[in-house]
Amino acid sequence: MLRYWQRSLLKLFRCSVACAPLLVCHFVNAGQFIATQPVTASQIQTTAVMIEDGLVNDDIRQAYFTPVASKQALVCSLSSLIRCIALLPSSLQQQTAFSVANIRRAVGRKSAMVLVAKHRTTAGVIIINSAKDMLEQSGSIGLTTYQLPLAKQAQLTLWHEIGHLYNIALQGSILPSSLTEYQHEWLADLYLLWRISQHYQQLDLAWQQLHRRNLALINDSGNLSHWSAPQLQIVLSRYDAQQLQQFTRYEDFLTAVYPLMPTWSTRDMGEFSSLVQRTFSAVQSLPEYIFWRQPELIQVLSPTLERLMGKAESQRWLKSQFSTVK
Repeated sequence: MLRYWQRSLLKLFRCSVACAPLLVCHFVNAGQFIATQPVTASQIQTTAVMIEDGLVNDDIRQAYFTPVASKQALVCSLSSLIRCIALLPSSLQQQTAFSVANIRRAVGRKSAMVLVAKHRTTAGVIIINSAKDMLEQSGSIGLTTYQLPLAKQAQLTLWHEIGHLYNIALQGSILPSSLTEYQHEWLADLYLLWRISQHYQQLDLAWQQLHRRNLALINDSGNLSHWSAPQLQIVLSRYDAQQLQQFTRYEDFLTAVYPLMPTWSTRDMGEFSSLVQRTFSAVQSLPEYIFWRQPELIQVLSPTLERLMGKAESQRWLKSQFSTVK
């Protein structure tokens, strides 16, 4: 069983994020045109956080550019895609990856998608499909289905997609030149967390994102590719809102927190996948199963289980499922 899930995870990491239809956000490699070159520190324009016009009121405009490091990204509403794509530099408009037809096919039923561009001034295109905005995240534990209401999800989704492009700009300087798809995903959520800290006095939305990623994993172990809860928890356990607000530049925040992040191998992730599958599937529980991974999984899932079940019931459930809980 363990070898089966390790092989499955390897296949997951080798394919595009399009392999995970249940995931909200979508990171697309736009063919041969999206290959990125390492960016040196001197090339990066480090600026304080900027608030997109109207974003604080959840009013996502139909077509506009937003700054991403030393470049800019075009944000398009799917409903105004033709008019929006016309704002791209002509060299990008001529590429198949950025054609309206190709984008519509790629978006499908997703609520957001990012296309990375290789261009002097344009970092990429972010597509927002407001018709697919999520109002809640759900997941089943045993015979009970839990729902997590999602506040300001359109805003968080946009910040996640901007994070993809911003982190690509930092590869080769603050970040390694090569990153896995999983690293791209949790790094995008770290950017999202940073943006939350710069816009709000509290970190409720950051905890919401952590719970959402946990609940998505509980619902389907295939969502492991977007499981940023471990990384979010590390930051939230070390910094409060006031401390995070001191990082007025994302580069400074990332420099501080990136060395704290776990460096799990493909085998490590395979073990997590297998443990999650065995724990939350309908099969009989095995409290001793992959016991060496249990403490890490319990630590990350516990805040979400308490949020859904309450503290007493979540502790009772954990004891029934894991031999390492006393």
